[in-house]
Amino acid sequence: MTVGVLVLEPGGESSTPVGENRADRGPRFAELRMTRDWKRVKCFAPDLDVAIFEHLEREIRERLKDIHGREELTQLLGERFGTVFDVGPVKAMVASDPMAEMRVLERDYLAPMPGVAQAGERTRRMGRMGIVGRMQDAFAEAGVLEMMKRDLDMREFTGENDPFVVDFGFRVGSAVKMFHALALNLSREPAVTMAYRYSRIQSGMRGRGEEALMTAVISEEAMRARGEVASGVAMLRATEISVRDVGEMGEIAEEVRRETRS
Repeated sequence: MTVGVLVLEPGGESSTPVGENRADRGPRFAELRMTRDWKRVKCFAPDLDVAIFEHLEREIRERLKDIHGREELTQLLGERFGTVFDVGPVKAMVASDPMAEMRVLERDYLAPMPGVAQAGERTRRMGRMGIVGRMQDAFAEAGVLEMMKRDLDMREFTGENDPFVVDFGFRVGSAVKMFHALALNLSREPAVTMAYRYSRIQSGMRGRGEEALMTAVISEEAMRARGEVASGVAMLRATEISVRDVGEMGEIAEEVRRETRS
């Protein structure tokens, strides 16, 4: 089954029209979209750990600038994931708005099958990667996605053996503003872990003259929840982490747009 779509604008002088300066055309377009339909994935491969998709997406995004075609992508997947993933046929497309075309490809290749779309929607929205997908879409719609850093490595502050990375972030002066998705619908444990990590990140950045500002993005359901989940939200706020629900992403993305263009 198709689990991701990668669109790359050809690079190099051969792809630049005669008489046109490549530098005048702006950065090379490179974008990846991954499936968020975990129910469909589980039906296809029940024993496959969904976390591997997070690692796959992170690895490819970190190497997007180095990937120029099928050969480089095949090599990366072979080195990092063996035979779990394969690269499908390469197709050419012409688009005046590549981000809009990316959304069409995502719909055509990654959308849930009609029979499971409605049943899987609530699960998709509740899961962490579903929240990440909606965050990414909102930043793209506001035109700030390319200005954001993704998968910020925090091992310097949380420890060499901690693989934790922050989903999105950007710098404003000496402050680093970060946005991270949390799935709190079933337990407050992600909030407990996040609060612990953030205290170390905040202390470490302060020690080198920087300010760490963290926003945890959770589902609408988790924001309305009571009991254990509500106590997790309270714990985040007690450690100076701003908590917003994913339904506010349009507003959040606009705030980022204003700050990055001021």
